[in-house]
Amino acid sequence: MLALRAIVQYDKLRAHPKAAGTVRITVDGEKVGDSIAFDDKAQGAIKLPDISSLLTPGVHKVEISMAGGSPMPYSFAAKYHTLTPTSDKDCKLNIAVKLSQTKVIEGTSTEAEVTVSNEAGEVIPNPVAVVGLPGGMEPRHDQLKELVKKGTIDAYEVNGSKIVLYWRTLAKDAKVTVPLSVIAVVPGTYRGPASSTYLYYTDEHKKWVDGLQVEIAAK
Repeated sequence: MLALRAIVQYDKLRAHPKAAGTVRITVDGEKVGDSIAFDDKAQGAIKLPDISSLLTPGVHKVEISMAGGSPMPYSFAAKYHTLTPTSDKDCKLNIAVKLSQTKVIEGTSTEAEVTVSNEAGEVIPNPVAVVGLPGGMEPRHDQLKELVKKGTIDAYEVNGSKIVLYWRTLAKDAKVTVPLSVIAVVPGTYRGPASSTYLYYTDEHKKWVDGLQVEIAAK
């Protein structure tokens, strides 16, 4: 890791164009901001204008062009966030998640009903469901342990605001419904992260549904 950091730092110090020029970024053929000028003494990365507001849902073409200058290294990275990611059509599962009550009082419990169904037309191995809880709510760990004892689920994990449910297999055309007991602990209005389901060994194919919403009133 230290060697990699040293290489990156070395490249930052050494990466500079040998001739003056300008670079420009365009989105869908439209120029974004002004051209960025550099000279033969420029060092490090050349920062281009922010294009995030132009990357609306759909397909876009992003281009970087240079006038003058000389060949130089470049990289492109994009980070994004969406409330509900797009589901993959190759996912063999479906999921539905709902709260029995969307308005609760601090200190009381309610239930999140999770339904996972097999849509593959055959037995599938290692299905997983990830249930996003709204802020201000916590799962009942004793109830999760009881669900394992009853065989409703085979295992579980709690990672922050997400409850991960595991099964060894799911029979052809099977549908399993899991009642998750949750407790309202902090007053406020919340929306949880999106919930999803997928097969453990093909987690690139996921089915997503909107995050749960709840209003917790103070005692």
